[in-house]
Order: sequence, then C-alpha cells, then structure tokens
Amino acid sequence: MVQIGEILKNARLSKGYTLDDLQQMTKIQKRYLIAIEEGDYEIMPGNFYVRAFIKQYADTVGLDGDRLLGDHASVIPEIHGSSQVEDSGSFSPSRSETKRASKKTNFNYGGSVQSQLPTFLLAVAVVAIVLVVWKATLNDDNDQVQIEVASNISQTTVVSQETVSSGTEQTESAVVAEQTAQVTLVSSADGYAEYDVTSLSLPSELKISAVAGGSSWISVSVNGIVQEPSGTISSANPLTVALPLNTSEIEVIVGVMPATIIELDGAVVAMPADYQEIQTQTLSFTVKGVE
Repeated sequence: MVQIGEILKNARLSKGYTLDDLQQMTKIQKRYLIAIEEGDYEIMPGNFYVRAFIKQYADTVGLDGDRLLGDHASVIPEIHGSSQVEDSGSFSPSRSETKRASKKTNFNYGGSVQSQLPTFLLAVAVVAIVLVVWKATLNDDNDQVQIEVASNISQTTVVSQETVSSGTEQTESAVVAEQTAQVTLVSSADGYAEYDVTSLSLPSELKISAVAGGSSWISVSVNGIVQEPSGTISSANPLTVALPLNTSEIEVIVGVMPATIIELDGAVVAMPADYQEIQTQTLSFTVKGVE
C-alpha cells in the first residue's frame, strides 16, 4: 500500500504548493508537515494532532481527509487516554482545593481571634472594676470610685478598639500582599515562544479559554508529562490544568493562537510576536523564583 505521506506529498506537488505555501494555508508548522510526509509521527505533539494535521493537510490539497484516515487507520496512531498523570504522582485532585482551603482557614483564624479579643478585654475590664470598687470600699471614697471606674472603662474601650483595628489592618495587608505571577515573553520566532515566570505561588492553575465565538485545540505538558484532558476548547468550554508544587517547566501547544486566551495564576499571557502569521504555536514557560 502506498504510504499516506507519499499520497499527501504527490497531491501537494500536483497542486504546485511548496511546504511554505502549505504552512501559510493550514497554519501548521513546516516541521510537522515534513514529519507527515515522511511518516515520522514521533515528533508530533500527540496522537490527536497527528490525525488532525493529516486531515487538514488532505483537505487543503483537494483530498478527502476523513476517507484517507479511514483507509490508513492501521498505520495512524489512535487517540487514547493517558495514564501518565495518574502514575506520575505529580498531581493530587485536592491540591488546588488544599490551597483554597488553606487561604480560607487563615482568614477564618484571623476573624476568630478578632471576634474573641473584645470579649477577653471586657473580662479584663470587669476584673479591673471589681478591684477598683474593692479598693474604694476600703478607702470609703465613693466619688473617687466613680471617677476611677469611668476612667478604666474608657481606657479599656479605647484599647479594645485599637486592638481590633490593628488586627483588621493586618488582615487587609495580608490580602494586598498576595501577588499575581509575572509572565515575561523572552523570545518568539518560527511559531515557538519562550517565557520566564516569576512570583508564582504553587500549587496554582493554568487556565486556557477562547475568545467569544472562537475555538482552538490545546495540548499541555507539565515537567515533560502530557496532561489530560486535551483537545478543542471554546469560550464556553475552557481548560484548567492544576500546577503542582514541583512545577518547573510548562509547555502549551496551541492550534489557533489568535482565538486563544491563556492565564497563569491569574496573569494573562502575552501573545507571541508572530501569532498572526503562524497561528499554530508552541509556548514554553520556565518557572523561576517559586514562592
């Protein structure tokens, strides 16, 4: 049987298209087009993209992509789930929940202390009043008792208000101190972009969605391990990937970059310089200075 790569290459040549022409028409990187023609599927980002790229290639050069895939199903990698994530132990379903629970616990703890302070100070004030009354009784000076009681109550109230106010200010300062990750575009060329990530608080999340009315296909790797699920996303169907404590490298392969929005720990990632000319992009993130 004639190899699928030869069929596609002959169809491309019959149309008079060069690989550069086909890259512009399909928005698939040239190195992937060459891999398809040579049958070298190992360098492809995943089985999903092998089938998607072959179909797009075939349709562009005038062939029936679905039929071509069906006729050569035995030599094309099947799309299947990956157990790497479960086996790797890098992820735990509760990591993001743990982070949220931790923040919630800290907040409630601060609130509990603040709510208990006035009661404690009131108890101290009552003890102080009893002591003053007892002393006044010994001195048989009722007028002095009233003055000292009023003074102690006033001072205790002021101290209580100042303490509660101080606790509130500390809580507000802690909230303001939370920083969003800083994502800096280092280089961008030929459909490949590199970013440096600083001030990232792990564990965290990577969120990928599409602009209104748009869609794209996505593949994400964390520390070299492909994450599931991957596939098509839209504005109504975003993809969220949990980033564990040991995250150092993140790679995102995007099918339609202009339609895609990427957020890392709440920070929106800037588009590569050539995202309009080459819409299929590979974005590599290096995590530095983890908090």
